[in-house]
Amino acid sequence: MSKNPFEVFGITPEMAAELTEKELFEVVKSVYRALLKAFHPDANKGKKNSEQKAVELNLAFEALSLDRDPVSFRRQKKAYLNRLPSTAFQQALLMKNQLTQQLEKENRLANNFLSYLTQGDHRNGQPTDAPPDVKLTDANLRLGLLDVAINNNIQKASWILGANYKQLEINPEGKLSIKPVGRRRFSQANYIKLLGCVPVDRLDIAPFLERTPGQFFRYPALSAGVDAPGPRLSVLNLISQENFKRHILNSLEPFFMERAYLFSLNKAEFSTSGLITLEGVIVKLDHL
Repeated sequence: MSKNPFEVFGITPEMAAELTEKELFEVVKSVYRALLKAFHPDANKGKKNSEQKAVELNLAFEALSLDRDPVSFRRQKKAYLNRLPSTAFQQALLMKNQLTQQLEKENRLANNFLSYLTQGDHRNGQPTDAPPDVKLTDANLRLGLLDVAINNNIQKASWILGANYKQLEINPEGKLSIKPVGRRRFSQANYIKLLGCVPVDRLDIAPFLERTPGQFFRYPALSAGVDAPGPRLSVLNLISQENFKRHILNSLEPFFMERAYLFSLNKAEFSTSGLITLEGVIVKLDHL
């Protein structure tokens, strides 16, 4: 037989390489039955090509009968996979290995950068082509933000002014203070480390936010009083490290800018859960 038996059934080397023996033999049997029915001499009387094709199918199936002759099956499979490196299969296999190595390299790079952001000081090494926005390390600023989780959790929006509005303030010494949603005063926030921003038009953030169904969200701005429960909380301003690495880290910029998501490291939260915090969407940026 000039062709490898797997070729007779249209099975590619990639498929033969990835399927188990049993799975591969099931494919062979299914294709054999379908083709034999199509080329059977009784259904194609007088057609010489059909008779030749039926013989070829029978010989190929006999060589690949895992139940009757597993040695032949494995020999044919090995021969099919050990073709010259110049074949399309070997080239595809080489490209696949290169892609795997590249993905592993990028993952290591992302891990190192994330470790740098969460453990070290990232105030040096600003990019030379940085946009003319306010640097993340600048002081004497006040940021107005919309809380993304509150925005997503309000089912029927009869909007109250300030219902999802919070503020961050960086004093001349670079210390951070926060005025959460519904609060009247700023309080120091030494536990927060700002990581960077991603423009909202570059990222659909909702699918990557953590969810905790069934909890109650107590917030003065969303309820009748301080002790009254608000709507059930289904979306959190928290993101797993894996989602942060895969979908956010490559777009993160060390600049404050309006209409951008601001990410931070809440040291207490990160130490217990390992989750990254989404502070909100910057809608106002003022110099004090």
